[in-house]
Amino acid sequence: MQILFFSLIPFGIILLIFSIKLIHNTFSGTIVHEVPYSLKSSEFNISAGGYYSVWHKGPFFRKAPVADYKPVVTNASTGENIQLTHSIFRPNSNDGRSARMELYRFYAPEGRYIFNLAEGSSITKAEKKLIDLTPAKRVDPDKYFIQVRESQSRLVLAAGIILITLSGLCIIGGLVLGILAKQIFPG
Repeated sequence: MQILFFSLIPFGIILLIFSIKLIHNTFSGTIVHEVPYSLKSSEFNISAGGYYSVWHKGPFFRKAPVADYKPVVTNASTGENIQLTHSIFRPNSNDGRSARMELYRFYAPEGRYIFNLAEGSSITKAEKKLIDLTPAKRVDPDKYFIQVRESQSRLVLAAGIILITLSGLCIIGGLVLGILAKQIFPG
């Protein structure tokens, strides 16, 4: 019985590696379009329909002008605006020199699109107040970019989080139950 419980540990490790790769793919999709903040409008093509996300990228430890614009993605052939939904977890990434954060997610079919930075705000009022309290300098607009990246469905992200939790339970549970197996199941 002890061997059975200890075998949960390698299963949990394999599941953990798979889950991390699944979540990593959600945050590191291929850049479809990148535009400097100073360019308020541009066009780009989506070669395959699917989930995409809007990220902002700039120097690390600088105030980004996210309260000064709201991105708008319009289908060039139909003129319809694509519905952008706020990113729930606001995933972000940095390398010590530059940082990026996901602002919006959307689904778009294959086609040509127009990307605009319209008047408005990409953050909540509470986030704006927090940014105003930060003593960092404002970012240079020439070093600040907006990106459209390939992404995955939120269901994939939720599944990845659930699988990470399950893998942790397998690893810890296998270790604890393996150690205590002789006491729990005597004989």
